[in-house]
Amino acid sequence: MNSNFRARANKGFTIVELIVVVTIVGLLAAIAVGAYNKVVNDAKTAKAQALVNTLSTAKSLFVADPNTGATAIATFNGGPDANFNLIAPYIRVNGAQPDSEADLLAKSGMPNTVVIALGTVDDTSFGGGHQDAAPTVKGYP
Repeated sequence: MNSNFRARANKGFTIVELIVVVTIVGLLAAIAVGAYNKVVNDAKTAKAQALVNTLSTAKSLFVADPNTGATAIATFNGGPDANFNLIAPYIRVNGAQPDSEADLLAKSGMPNTVVIALGTVDDTSFGGGHQDAAPTVKGYP
């Protein structure tokens, strides 16, 4: 009886045991990949939100600057996306001031397929008809 036990113990794993182990490893891998994808998407969302906050702050600083007059605000509101240069001096990304929206995306580490809409600033105190519209970032989760 002792010799049968030893002979069986030296044969290795059965096919059923191997299938169970491979199945468990596969399930753990699937769970890990799902968790990784969630973390990556959450990081991209946080990065996009950080860019929106940076642009909102730049717009607020632009309006609050004593050197910014009603004409500059009206010019910005006339075409916010074409007038990025008016708020660019109030933006710093990794210590550098971006020259354009494309440069802002590059310095922020975002792909150039991302679309930024700056939105308008509140000019009702100057007799304008624009309310503050928050910036948006599209094309980046």
